Amino acid sequence: MQRFANERVIVQLGLLFLAVALYASTFQQSFSASDLAQSPMFFPRIILTLWIGLAVVALIQTVRTQETQSPIASWPRIGIVIVAALIYTNVIGSEGFFLPSVVFALICLPAFGVRNPLLVAVFAILVPGALVFLFNHTLGMPLPTSRFTYFF
Repeated sequence: MQRFANERVIVQLGLLFLAVALYASTFQQSFSASDLAQSPMFFPRIILTLWIGLAVVALIQTVRTQETQSPIASWPRIGIVIVAALIYTNVIGSEGFFLPSVVFALICLPAFGVRNPLLVAVFAILVPGALVFLFNHTLGMPLPTSRFTYFF
C-alpha cells in the first residue's frame, strides 16, 4: 500500500484526472463546423490526448519504481498549489492569461522549493510573456487578454 500512497503517485493521479476531465469537457462544446479539423477543439484535444498518454506512462513508471518511497512530505504545500490552481483557472478568463500566470508562478515556485528570488521573478515573468508573444502575436491563436491592455 505504501507504494501507492506517496506524493509522486498522488501528483501523477491528479495530473491524469485533470487531463481526463479537461478532455471530457471538450465534448460538451458545440460548434457549427461539420469537419473535426475545423473545430476549435481539434488542437486542444490532440494536446490533451498526449497529456493523458504521458500521464499514464508517468503513473506506471512511478508505481513500478523500486526506490524507497517516502510518505507525503507536505500536505500544506499540495493544498497551496491546488487552491492556487483552482483560483488561477477561474480568474484567467476574466483577467487575461499573463497577469494570473505571473501570480500563479510566484505562488507555486516557492511552494515547490524554488527559493532564489531572482530565478522566481525571471521565470514568473518570462515564461508567461513568451507564451503570450508566441500565441497572441506570432501564431495568431489568442490567449485571454487582460482588461487593462490588449498586449497581455
